[in-house]
Amino acid sequence: MDDSKIVELYRKRDESAVERTMEKYGHAYYAVTYGVLRQKEDAEECVNDTYVKLWEAIPPESPDDLGSYGCRIARNLALNVKKAMGTKKRAHAEVVYDEIAECVPSGESADAIVDRMALSRAISRFLSSQSPQKRMIFMRRYFYMNTTAEIAKILHTTEPTVKMALHRMRAKLKKYLESEGIER
Repeated sequence: MDDSKIVELYRKRDESAVERTMEKYGHAYYAVTYGVLRQKEDAEECVNDTYVKLWEAIPPESPDDLGSYGCRIARNLALNVKKAMGTKKRAHAEVVYDEIAECVPSGESADAIVDRMALSRAISRFLSSQSPQKRMIFMRRYFYMNTTAEIAKILHTTEPTVKMALHRMRAKLKKYLESEGIER
């Protein structure tokens, strides 16, 4: 079933919308939450909370891409859970963010929302200029928060190959963002 039909079910308050969403996107939502939390039970709970948030958000929201919309909700829920856990050890998510932090601008300002939107569009343009494999590596690392070993396994390559690709992409991204006028 395509997204527009599922969204229509949400609008009609038809509970089968949740079932259809689970069938179509449940695995993606789980991958996102597990990538952040690294604990099966917590990841599953965040996925269930994602369905509740979707139910509450639609309507009035009407996402064109239910998969991406739900992944964003799932990821934010997982990050909130991770933050609430208050772990003293350096979290996996922090390691991933530290890697990409050297490429993106830091600090908040009155125009932070506009700046984040511009940054998001610039990163999207940068990724569209990359090969499908490089895009997958980037998204797996910085959105799904997979380890480099997990990415290597998924792509049937070696971990050093993935690490080198990420290193080179971060360098290219930094140069690209600077050329777009988005600097650290």
